Amino acid sequence: MKNGFVFLFSFFTFFVYSQKSILLSDELKEISGIQFINDSLLVAHNDGGNGPMLYFLNPNTGSILKRVVVKDVKNTDWEDITLDGKYLYIGNFGNNENKRKNLSIIRVSWKDALVKDTINSEFMTIEYGDQKSFPPEKEALNFDTECMVFADGFLWLFTKNRTDPFDGISNVYRVKFQENKHTILKKEYSIKIGSKGWMFDSVTGGDFAFGYFYLTTYNRVLKYLFSDGKFTLVKQYKYNEYNQKEALTVIKDDQIYVANEFQKVLGKQKLYRISLKK
Repeated sequence: MKNGFVFLFSFFTFFVYSQKSILLSDELKEISGIQFINDSLLVAHNDGGNGPMLYFLNPNTGSILKRVVVKDVKNTDWEDITLDGKYLYIGNFGNNENKRKNLSIIRVSWKDALVKDTINSEFMTIEYGDQKSFPPEKEALNFDTECMVFADGFLWLFTKNRTDPFDGISNVYRVKFQENKHTILKKEYSIKIGSKGWMFDSVTGGDFAFGYFYLTTYNRVLKYLFSDGKFTLVKQYKYNEYNQKEALTVIKDDQIYVANEFQKVLGKQKLYRISLKK
């Protein structure tokens, strides 16, 4: 690990400035990843138990414009999607019980996806170098990842903490995609998100844009600056409502889109267009 814990130094939590919610199709009840392709096009996917399908959406209406099947892979538990300009990367590494060994990252051409109904895929397998048992003891349940972003030539993975007792730490791993390779991930950084439990202080999605990392939990957005090997919290924004938010993408500076999965108690699947308070 290159540096120790990075603690929160922000004294204020801001509320989102404005928010518009858009009801999504029932095909996206378990939406767990979204990413802007350009200003007028989103790509999304569901999580585990669903087909290996990408959905292209109108960001203003949430309507499905196109469906694309990803060949030769299974949606064991897709948790996030990110873009490097040429390729889309899909994280098939959902690991709620921290006992999976078949973790992988899938790569597809986004340009192919725009013009074809079925696309070829490449993949690499991964494992956490610091995980020694499957599952580990309760106090070490921090090998589930639901957030992956592309920045500075690397894929950055932020873990969803499930430790008991809860320590509120998201571990950060970086990797460069290598087709048909197996990579052992090395923990490089750790961020202290909070101490209220995984329902409030575990990372479930994120994006990198305009020089900042934007991470989401179920109840808020955290905006970080990464410099000199350290994550510094710039601001945090509380959502207007609590639900199972699993995906985030940024379109403009402090303009984000967030999606939540369907839950009987917390409501239907929605896409939120959010302006963060300056």
